[in-house]
Amino acid sequence: MGFTSNAKSAKEKIVAPNLKKRNLVELICSYGVTILSLIFFGYVAIMSVFQTSVIDPANFGGEHILYEKDDLAMNFFLLGAFFLVIFGLRRYANAFLKISDTILMAGLAIYTVTLGFIWIFMVESIPAADSGTVTQTAMEVAKDNYNSFITSNNEFYNNVSYYQLYPFQLGYVFICEIFYRIFGTDSSMIMQVVNVLALTTLYMAIIKISKMIFNSKAVTFITIFMLAGCVQAIFFTTFVYGNLIGIASAMWGCYFVIKFMQSEKKNRYLLFIPASLLMALSIIAKYNNMIWLVAVSIGLIIYVIRSKKWLYLVSVAFVCLIAVGSFNLIIYSYESRSGVKLGDGVSQTLYLDAGLNESGMAPGWYNDLSKSNYLNANCNTEEANKIAKEDIEIRKAKFKSDPAYTRDFFSKKVLSQWNEPSYESLWVSQVKAHTFGEIEDGSLLQSIYTGGWSKFFYDYFDFFQMISFILFAVGMAALIKKKIGAEAIMIVSGLIGGFLYHLLFEAKSQYVLTYFIIMLLFASYGLYFILKPRTFGGDESSEKKTVGKYIQNIIMKIESKTR
Repeated sequence: MGFTSNAKSAKEKIVAPNLKKRNLVELICSYGVTILSLIFFGYVAIMSVFQTSVIDPANFGGEHILYEKDDLAMNFFLLGAFFLVIFGLRRYANAFLKISDTILMAGLAIYTVTLGFIWIFMVESIPAADSGTVTQTAMEVAKDNYNSFITSNNEFYNNVSYYQLYPFQLGYVFICEIFYRIFGTDSSMIMQVVNVLALTTLYMAIIKISKMIFNSKAVTFITIFMLAGCVQAIFFTTFVYGNLIGIASAMWGCYFVIKFMQSEKKNRYLLFIPASLLMALSIIAKYNNMIWLVAVSIGLIIYVIRSKKWLYLVSVAFVCLIAVGSFNLIIYSYESRSGVKLGDGVSQTLYLDAGLNESGMAPGWYNDLSKSNYLNANCNTEEANKIAKEDIEIRKAKFKSDPAYTRDFFSKKVLSQWNEPSYESLWVSQVKAHTFGEIEDGSLLQSIYTGGWSKFFYDYFDFFQMISFILFAVGMAALIKKKIGAEAIMIVSGLIGGFLYHLLFEAKSQYVLTYFIIMLLFASYGLYFILKPRTFGGDESSEKKTVGKYIQNIIMKIESKTR
């Protein structure tokens, strides 16, 4: 890919497209996605220094978001201290780089599994709300009970079956059903165990993708430590939903697509089989991962244009067909087994309407609008869409007539998601019941939720998020000049897709955690870019002036004055 470390080794050589072979389409896409991501996430990076979005302690269960100003002096002090420490440790970098990637990956896997299991079995969270509904249904269908498809005793849904509104949830029901049939239906803990394993496999996929995109052991090394620092993901494993399974499957799907792009073997087309199945599993687990299917399609189309192997356009259709077809097949299966025709359910138009309206939580967060409009239309998707489109036009007129309101609405919507540093990772278990009953005062769990450890973790989340966004912005700025290929364009396109989707459609900070995890891949390159002239065996005299060089000069001056 052209991003190799200056400390090259034979082990780092992989089949990668030469910059000279890239065509105009690939170059335009490279500039497009890197500049857009720098604009979108650069804004979040800047704002992360000045403010933090937090869940209102007075309305914690209601997810009401507050926008608090940060202590700028403290933030700048922490940033300065971070870079001082990093540059202070740079002399040991090459020693660390002698450690095998396999050993480092194994260490990360053991670390993630150990902390994940400790956390989920300490919390013993009981699923509730949507998570509780799909979990209960999965337990029932595992015992061949399909009553939940016929009707609902919940007045919140007007006694209409939950799956008439949200048939897309059946994908995760299907995954849960498999595990409940194998391990029994006495507890939902098996799905939390699966979450821990999914997070671990997600990390392994990200590391492998890092190696294939950047071809640098140094970047891989930094990526491993950045992933280890993302404690929010560990806490999120208690959330019994398809987020972690879905994103892990999507990233492994991307891995096989990238492996196809970089392989020269004649039978490499066989890699589309695992890629397609994994993308299908991703969408089954979490329907919003259609964003990653689009990103994969973009990457493959760019690759086909670059290589001029037009027959491989069939691969795009193959991946999409398997992924989307598998999802629809699952819905059909449940309709057939239950004898209930579920219909189309709440559409994306209804979610767009909800995402453009106010909410008691934050602008564009859940506001009950999509469900209410669908029920008011007697579960007729076409009629519900008409209602939503009329409301969307009203909102568009409001945005057009009041620019100040529009800026405030979308700014708060973006920051309420991306700049809420916990991403509701503690919230998802704190607001739920626990199998052991009430949390004891003075216990470690109580301290993590509301005591001294709570302050420590939320302060850590805030700092980790801030430095990650800053490093991501640096990485994107560096990659504008480097000109990324189809492989990296695919991943960055997924991040941009996630940003734009949740800018317009229904939002929550927990929805963007999976994107934040993947951003660490490029944040790691940002840190590498800052460090590489003096740290990873580089020839400083041959380096052009970069952001990293300027930062190093400043650090060197500080060090010389403190000796």
